[in-house]
Amino acid sequence: MLGISTLMYASETWTLSRDAKNKIDAFEMWIYRKMLKVSNKDRMSNEEVLNRLKAKKELLSELKNIKLQYMGYILRSSGLQKQLLEGKVGSRRLRGKQRNTWWADIRKWTGKSLYDLARTAENRTKWRTWHPEPLRDKEPYK
Repeated sequence: MLGISTLMYASETWTLSRDAKNKIDAFEMWIYRKMLKVSNKDRMSNEEVLNRLKAKKELLSELKNIKLQYMGYILRSSGLQKQLLEGKVGSRRLRGKQRNTWWADIRKWTGKSLYDLARTAENRTKWRTWHPEPLRDKEPYK
């Protein structure tokens, strides 16, 4: 696509909030508009821009795939990253609303527990061929 490796540098560690998803989509559309040399004054809809380029929004689904690949790598390892992911490093929980976590994103997309994902990730080829349905967003973010 757009030189994904440069654009998505260290994206496997991002925690995605609704605002972050909206900003990623807006950035992708900004890039497409720049490619077509369309001004904001032209009042062209996003659908029309995508139709002209014969493209789909791919950036967010690519980010999710990168994040899942990284998770498979962590689950197959036995280091500090895995302990942090599993929550085995003790600390006091802060007051207030619980923050969105890296692991919560994965659980939301896959609908699986850490145990199920760890079992799948033990076999690298099985992990790479397994594609959960929730990765392909069927409706826009709200």
